[in-house]
Amino acid sequence: MSTDPRISRRRRAVTRSRRKRIVVRLSILVLLAGLVYAAFFSPLLVVSDVKVLGAEHVSPGEVAAAAAIGADENLLLMSTETVKERVELLPWVAGADVDRMLPGTIRIRVEERVPAMILSLGAARWTIDASGHVLTSGEASKGLPVIAGAELEEVEPGKALESPEIAGALSAWQSLPDDLRARVKAIFAPAVERITLSLSNGTLIRYGAPEDIAAKNEVLVTILERLKAEGTTVEYIDVRVPTHPALGPWAGDDAGA
Repeated sequence: MSTDPRISRRRRAVTRSRRKRIVVRLSILVLLAGLVYAAFFSPLLVVSDVKVLGAEHVSPGEVAAAAAIGADENLLLMSTETVKERVELLPWVAGADVDRMLPGTIRIRVEERVPAMILSLGAARWTIDASGHVLTSGEASKGLPVIAGAELEEVEPGKALESPEIAGALSAWQSLPDDLRARVKAIFAPAVERITLSLSNGTLIRYGAPEDIAAKNEVLVTILERLKAEGTTVEYIDVRVPTHPALGPWAGDDAGA
């Protein structure tokens, strides 16, 4: 008995549909295999170069070493956040941005801390930033004001100085108007209540604790402007109690006080 032509056509259509689905599935598997290879095994995604931008006081080599990126590390699988955290442990680095760049480059852009003062401890010198973060031993920059007088047990690059005397001195110094802050050559902080600033003309500012800062700075600026107008200087200006400032003794004529 012969098969109905319509049934034969239907069977052939079903067979073709099955074959098509098999081909599509195989194609998808091949594509996925290619993607897996590209993501995990392609030499184009192996980190082959680390570019460092923004480094001045810390060398690109030090940044790359801190990043600790393996020679065979995969560009896509690598954690940029982990690299960022490692780089930000460097004493000079305030922040870092880490980017992937195909085919195999990691770009690290660093923001460095700004040296603000030289910490003096006996014969030792340390460069610190305005927050009291220790950047390096020795003097990294010339012409920075010196901060001294505080007793510190442990100082090392990368650590923040945990001293109320240092914190108070830095707070007082940063509160000054820019032009006056630039004239400060040294700060003595044997105690929070005894913070003293030394200006470039030799005048000492008995500032005291970083309290009533606005009032102290207003009185200090007014006195300095008056002394400059009169062409005189004094050995010290005491603004520890801003409502009752004190001056003395007179140091004679010296325009530019």
